[in-house]
Amino acid sequence: MVVSTTTILLNPQHIKFLNMIQEALRSIGLAKNEVKIYLALLELGPSLMGQICAKTNIHRRNVYDSIGMLKDKGFACSTMVNNRNVFEAVSPKRILDILDEKKSNIQEILPKLLISHTNSQSVRVYAGRSARKVIFEDKLNYKEEQLVLGAHEPSSKSASFVENYHRRRIQKKIHLKMLFINNAKDAAKRFSTYNFVKVRVLPKKFSSPIAINIYGEKTAIFLGSQTMEQVSILIEDKGLAEDFRTYFEMLWNISK
Repeated sequence: MVVSTTTILLNPQHIKFLNMIQEALRSIGLAKNEVKIYLALLELGPSLMGQICAKTNIHRRNVYDSIGMLKDKGFACSTMVNNRNVFEAVSPKRILDILDEKKSNIQEILPKLLISHTNSQSVRVYAGRSARKVIFEDKLNYKEEQLVLGAHEPSSKSASFVENYHRRRIQKKIHLKMLFINNAKDAAKRFSTYNFVKVRVLPKKFSSPIAINIYGEKTAIFLGSQTMEQVSILIEDKGLAEDFRTYFEMLWNISK
């Protein structure tokens, strides 16, 4: 059923419905003018250029360009009648065909997109102590040996969730190698008594407020102290994790 423009303007419900239709057509790739022209063609039926311009109040040049785009997208067609171009909207059922075609195209390239996503580097920056809890939870999902470079004595605020991590790590039999800074020998001695942990102490010349955790293909960098807000940087990159593992082993060999 054709609804006249006058009726639409007088009925708020029709205005709302028309807006919904326009938004839906925009969401599948039609530009603003293309939507107006397509809806006008549905109402008018086969139309001349002048009729479309009068119906939409769009300049002739812009109507011509938009109809060209509608034809390319499969929403309109044209025929010659008495040496004049007559334009017509393609059935709205065509919309479902177009969506099916787009879905098929996406499914075809999706595996390549997923490979690109997997190989891409992911960097996340977190602030606050709660972010470190998230990272320690994440570490428990990785069963291969984990490394900690620049380990410190946990702060009083962090001690509880660090202990919780180690308790659950031991249950999962996750092995850990820890390189402590030189002035944290007491902490190193205590952690050396934990199951599945190997501990060494870095030379005195190596001093840093940064602790680096390497697990899986991830590198977590912990910054901060008792007097400044804790910042955590989590980088997911296989190459970087391997480089840090090499660096760790080099320091491990010169530590006691």
